[in-house]
Amino acid sequence: MQPFKRTVRFVFIFYAILIAGLNTPAFAKPTVRWAVNDLTPFFIMDGPYKGQGISDKLTRFFQQKLHEYHHDLEDMTFSRFYALAQRGDLVCNALLLKTDDRQEFLTFSRKMKPAYTHVLVSNYPMTYPKGGLSIADYIQAPNRKLIVQTHRSYGPLLDQLITQGRQDNRVEDFNFPTKQLFIMMEKGRIDHFLDIENSVTYYQALHKGPGKFYNIPIKEDRLDHFGHVACSKTKDGQLLMGKINAVLKKHADDPAFRRIIETWIAPENLKRFRSFYDQQILK
Repeated sequence: MQPFKRTVRFVFIFYAILIAGLNTPAFAKPTVRWAVNDLTPFFIMDGPYKGQGISDKLTRFFQQKLHEYHHDLEDMTFSRFYALAQRGDLVCNALLLKTDDRQEFLTFSRKMKPAYTHVLVSNYPMTYPKGGLSIADYIQAPNRKLIVQTHRSYGPLLDQLITQGRQDNRVEDFNFPTKQLFIMMEKGRIDHFLDIENSVTYYQALHKGPGKFYNIPIKEDRLDHFGHVACSKTKDGQLLMGKINAVLKKHADDPAFRRIIETWIAPENLKRFRSFYDQQILK
């Protein structure tokens, strides 16, 4: 074989091997699946504010910052998210409360934001003490059950009260998205449910008609719990979480990131929220 032809053949074989290698999993970006679900105002699935939920924005933020990963969005329930994480798939949720049971199969980021303030969403005004309505007392009232959402965490103290209330048959679980609960309140099928004040802020922005709902502050609610990014507690998930923590550390005080975490904050709570963020996140 002539030297020129041998050289051409060698070059051709070299590039063929190189291209084939680049198409193998060793060179492919790892894929992370981000959980999306119909939980307003974390994710907003339709309407004029579609995609403007805080979890919508946080998911996009991490997609933009983590270029070394391929990102898929997948609509899934909390039950499916937990099942995939327990199975070892690389799945993440952009904003989740940290609880003991979740830590068994999820790894959590550094503190990202103070949790939203929980309230009793009511379709009528209520009288309550200066310190707020006591859920412990509320669920003991005769002929009344506290309405909560299935598989949702409301923070350690409220979760404890809810668990006890379930055992005493004083709590009723609804496996509906927040939007559906507001519709049920509009139609008079329920008169309250436990949620966050930001849901009411969003709902009032969406519906400017005569209907009005009330934020009833809760005595047992606390600011000292936080939202985190949560991913599968696997080797790949913990590697990814290290990168997420680096992103959070770098951008925690960026104005653009702070605007994201203030999404749908009630105006009357914004000053307190910013002060607590500065003390607990930026310290």
